[in-house]
Amino acid sequence: MIIQNIFGLLISLVTLIWSCDYAIKNSISFSKIFKIREIFIGIFIIALGTSLPEFAATFQALKLKSEGIVAGNLIGSNIANVLLVGGIMIFPIKYLNLGSEDKGTFQFFLLFSVLFFLLIFFDINIDFKFSIIFILLLILFFYFELKKPSKDKSSEFIIKDRSIYLLIFKILGAFIVLFISSHYFINYSKNMTEIFGVAETTIGITVVAFGTSLPEVVATVISILKKQNNLALGNILGSNIANIFGITLIAIFMNGEINYHNLLSDVDKLLFIIASIIFFVIIYLRLAGKLISIGLILSYLTYFIYLYL
Repeated sequence: MIIQNIFGLLISLVTLIWSCDYAIKNSISFSKIFKIREIFIGIFIIALGTSLPEFAATFQALKLKSEGIVAGNLIGSNIANVLLVGGIMIFPIKYLNLGSEDKGTFQFFLLFSVLFFLLIFFDINIDFKFSIIFILLLILFFYFELKKPSKDKSSEFIIKDRSIYLLIFKILGAFIVLFISSHYFINYSKNMTEIFGVAETTIGITVVAFGTSLPEVVATVISILKKQNNLALGNILGSNIANIFGITLIAIFMNGEINYHNLLSDVDKLLFIIASIIFFVIIYLRLAGKLISIGLILSYLTYFIYLYL
C-alpha cells in the first residue's frame, strides 16, 4: 500500500511538471505566432489552466453546500499566489524587466482586488447583477490587454508547427493532463498522510492547500527556468483574477448568490488586500531579489501558523 502510494505520488508529480512544461512551451509558440505579449499569455492561458484545481474544488464544495470552503479556497489561493508563488518567482530575479504598457495590467489587478475586498468586507449578497458587472469588467480587461502590441521582434524563434488548431489542441490537452495529475497528486498525498496517522485538519492545511496551488508553483518555476519572467508574472496575476471572477461566477450560477462577509475572518480579508497592495508595489516599482522573496514566503508561513496553531 505504501509503495503503491509513493509510486503514484511520484508519477502524478512528474506528469504534473511535464504537463506544465508542455503547456508553457506551446503557449510561448502561440504568443510568437500572434505576436501577443508574454504577460498576456500568462494571464489568459497559463493562469486559466493552473486555476483548474481551484475551479474543481469550488464546484465540488458547492455541490456539498460548503460555501465556507469556496470562500477559503478563493482567498487562500490568492494569498498563496501572491506570497508563496510570488516569493518563489522573484527569488532568482535581480531586476524585473517590465515595459510601460504592463503598468496598466497591474492597475487592473489592483482595481479588481480593491473592488473584491469591498465585496467581502461589507455584508453584500453577490448575485446575478454582479455577475453581469464581472463579465463586463473582464471584457474591458480583455479589450485593453489585446490592444497592447508585443515588443518581441526576434526572428530567432522558429515555429515548427504552423497548424494553429493543433497548437490549441496541444495546450488544451496539456491542461487536461495537468488537472488530472494534480487531482491524483492530492489524493495520493492524502493517502500517505492517512497511512502515517496525520490528522485530517493537517491534511487540509498542507496537502489540499498546497495541492491546489501546486500548478501555479510548477508553472512559475518552469517559466523562470525558461527565462520567461513575464510569463510567470502573468500566471500569478491571471490566477488571482481568475479566482476572483471564476470562482464567484461559478458560485452565482450554481447557488444564485454568495455572501463572503460572514464566511471569512477579518484577518483573512485584510491579508488579502494587504498582500495584493504589497505585490502591486513590488512589481510596479520593479523590486526583486532574495530578501524580498524570503520576506513574502515567511509572511505566508506565518499566516499558516497563525491560522492553525
